[in-house]
Amino acid sequence: MTPEILAMLGGGVTGFVMRLIAAQAENQARSINALERRQNLVDDSADRAAARVGGTWIRRFIVVCTMFAVIAAPFIVAFTSVDISVQQETSKFFGLFKGVRWEQVSGYVILPEVRQTALAIVGFYFGSSQVK
Repeated sequence: MTPEILAMLGGGVTGFVMRLIAAQAENQARSINALERRQNLVDDSADRAAARVGGTWIRRFIVVCTMFAVIAAPFIVAFTSVDISVQQETSKFFGLFKGVRWEQVSGYVILPEVRQTALAIVGFYFGSSQVK
């Protein structure tokens, strides 16, 4: 091979490699710009959601009601003589005949939903305090 052909092949390969690197850099810049636009949209949406009136107060009200039901209400009910009616399902003859019976219970009943809500609230607040 003559030096002219080698120079021409070398120049062609070098030009191809440089063009390939430039195309990859351009693609990377486009994807970074797309990610920035997407993040700006997400931030915008979060800012608008945070600016809505009443959202934080409603969540705080739910937390206060749940904590009252789990912590304060059992102590208040302990000093009163109010009975609570509880529904109990009955079955006779191996479950062929089912019925409902109401019983009076002294004390305070905490529903499983209230316990789960309290656990979620406590987990959320302790989890968010670990992030700071």
